Formats: sequence, C-alpha cells, structure tokens
Amino acid sequence: MYRLVSLLLASLYLARALPVQLDDVTNVCDLQYNYCPRDPGCSTYTMSVHNVQVRDLNTNTDIKISNVTVGSTFALTVTGKTTMTQVPVSGSYRLYALTGGNVGTGLLTDALTLGANGSFTMQVQFNVAANNFGSSRDLFEVGLDVFQKASGSDEGMCVQIESTEYVKEAQAKSSPAFDLLCKDDGDGHFEKLENPVAMPVFDVTGATCGPPPPPPGCALDWYYCPRDPGCKTYTMSVETTEFDTHDSKGYKAGDKVTLIVKGTTSLTAIPPSGSYRIYALSGHNEGSGVLSDVMALSAGSFTVTVPFTLSSESFSGTDFEFGLDVFQGASGSDEGMCIEVANPSYVAEVKAKPTPPFVTYCKDEGHGHFVSTLPSGTPEVVKPCLLYTSDAADEEDSVDLGGRRIIKKKKKILYRQSRKNRKKRRRRISTEYRHKEYIRQ
Repeated sequence: MYRLVSLLLASLYLARALPVQLDDVTNVCDLQYNYCPRDPGCSTYTMSVHNVQVRDLNTNTDIKISNVTVGSTFALTVTGKTTMTQVPVSGSYRLYALTGGNVGTGLLTDALTLGANGSFTMQVQFNVAANNFGSSRDLFEVGLDVFQKASGSDEGMCVQIESTEYVKEAQAKSSPAFDLLCKDDGDGHFEKLENPVAMPVFDVTGATCGPPPPPPGCALDWYYCPRDPGCKTYTMSVETTEFDTHDSKGYKAGDKVTLIVKGTTSLTAIPPSGSYRIYALSGHNEGSGVLSDVMALSAGSFTVTVPFTLSSESFSGTDFEFGLDVFQGASGSDEGMCIEVANPSYVAEVKAKPTPPFVTYCKDEGHGHFVSTLPSGTPEVVKPCLLYTSDAADEEDSVDLGGRRIIKKKKKILYRQSRKNRKKRRRRISTEYRHKEYIRQ
C-alpha cells in the first residue's frame, strides 16, 4: 500500500507545472511546432502562440531529439497573446504522447501567467516517455492541450511539438490531412474557416547540433531601421539577409545587386496595394516597386528578392549603407518591415554617437509579431548578412572585402567550326556555369 501511494504521489508531482526560468532557452534540436491538426475546438481558442522553447533539463549541452533519453525531464515554455483577462480557476491542461496516452496533466493556475498587453507565458514540465516516439527515434511528438473550463472543456489552445521527421511524414500523408480549421489573428482571436488550409509549421529555435555553420564571410551587417515609429505595424520578422553582387572585388557604385530577405510573417496574403522602397545613405531613393513583384509567401514564411543598382549616394568616405522599406498599404503607408544594411565602419559610427540613440522602438517576438518598446526603445541587434559575388564585368576599383578568399565560378569555352561558302570560320560559343561565389573569412 505504501509503495502504491508513493507511486501515485510521484505521478501527480510530475504532472504539475514546475517553475522554469525564461533564460533556460531551447537546447533540443530538430523540433518544430504547430496548432493541433483538424481540431474543431479551435473556434474557442483564446491563446495565439508566438514562440515555443523546449529544454532537456538532464543535459547542459544541445542535443538532437533522436538522442534524448526516455525519462528525461523536458521543460516547455509557450508564449504569445491572449484574450484572457484572468486565468480560469477551473482550467486545466493535458500533455499527450504521439502514440496515445497522457504524459502529464495539471491545473492551469499552476502553469499559466498573464502579462501586460494581453501577453501570456505557459510553463510546464514532463518526463519523456517511450510513447512520445514513433517507429523510430526520429519520430517524436508531444501535444499541449489547454482547457478553460472543468472536465476538459472549452479549449483555449492546442499546440503540438514534433520532430522535423514527424512533420514531414504528416505533411506527406493524404489522410488524415495535416490541416488547420481556424485562422489565427495573432492576438488570441480565432475564426473558423469555411475550408481548411495547410497547417503552418514553425521551428523551435535556439539549439545548434552538429558542426557549427561556416562564418557568413560578409563585410556587411543588417538591423531593423533605428527609431522607426512605424515598427508597431511590422508583420515581417527577418531571419536572414543576403546581398548578391556581380563584382568579384566587392561592391561599388553602379553595380547591379540583389537583396534577398527571408523570415517569418503573420501575413496570409501579399497586400495587393503593397510596395517597397530602397533608400541610400543620403536618404534618397535608389529603387522602388510593387510588393507582389518581389515577395513570395509559403506557410508563414516570406522571401523578398529585390534587384537594384547601387548609387554613389550609398557611399560616404569609408561608410556604406542602404535600407529596404516595405509598405502594406497604398501610397507608402502601413509599414510591414524596414531594415538597413551597412558595413562595420558605418555601424560603429552610429553606435558611438550619443544622439540620436542606436535603438529600435519595437521588440521582434517572431513570426511577424512586434511589441512597442517606446518611449526609450531597446538597443539595436546587429546581425551579419551573407555576401555572394560573381566574376567582375570590369576591373574598376571596388570596396575591399578584407582579404577574404573568393571561390570563383567556373567558365567553360567551347569551340566549333562552321562552314559557309567553303570558308572556315571559327565561332566561339560561351557557356557559363551559374554558381554563386561564397566569400569566406
């Protein structure tokens, strides 16, 4: 009897929400998350998920999900926006496994915290069980279901955390469909759809397994436009920025270049009246156009590809800078994104100035959700971009790339003889392999 009571108490303990520090970021690789597929209860959801963190408390290093040990304690942290004004006292949550069965339950009041401006943080722990895995260790899934009323009714949220391989299998199956039945407005409001849509899937970021990626080898940085009050309407969270030039020595005025920006967004369609603008260091425009011509959307992700010509107005002494501004409304209104690309010299200069401060007025929470940090703002986060070049069309002076090694693209020249009026003539046919050149440190 004593042993039975002890086991029951241990089970109840593991099902409770235990305190998790927010700085305990993800250390488990190869995970993604999405709302529960084909969930008819989504019409009562009140919690829009913006971010998920997963930490294995049994290790201090990053670990692949396939290498996780059964019995390890996972700490889940889910954040986002909600329409709740208080935590339901009769609410509960349930953690379920891939092959069925619960791996944890508890009271919502022990796990959910409501913050300012409609934000929420939910923190729970559970022990990884064998039924969290499928037929192989690459297949993993755990679901978190939130109920706002007693007896597991009135769903407030249902989200699944899965391995990338599990997601691939689910997406490949024709039945059951990997679909979403409701539209998430991002603020805790959900609308039932007449027709299901393909399930948007997001990465659980923060962990790096295996060898680290090579350094970007780029003499440029990017950051959100400083002190931009329009950031409160941003809908595009930038993750990577790529600057392509056709000058093997670097970049200079007159070069035809391409800026490629990728990330996640809360947009579900490209605004038909949207536009973009490229502006130079001087503040003048270097290019503009229709947003639908340069933007692509796919399951919550975006790619913006903008070709333009560098002007001398982006250069000033040793400084180089230009910006990309995206507008969702007509006549350059309703900003969706604004970033600047600059060399280290320019960045160091603006950082050193006491005024105006090098800050952003919004915090990027990911997936196109931004929160105002006015009036003081928060320090800008400067990130490296990727720089690719191809062979120069001329030998004019270009900005030096700091002695970086350039892997040049290969060229192949073919010759053939043509005969006309018994006269031999040599004709050159040139084919060029279209390989991007990657600059390495």
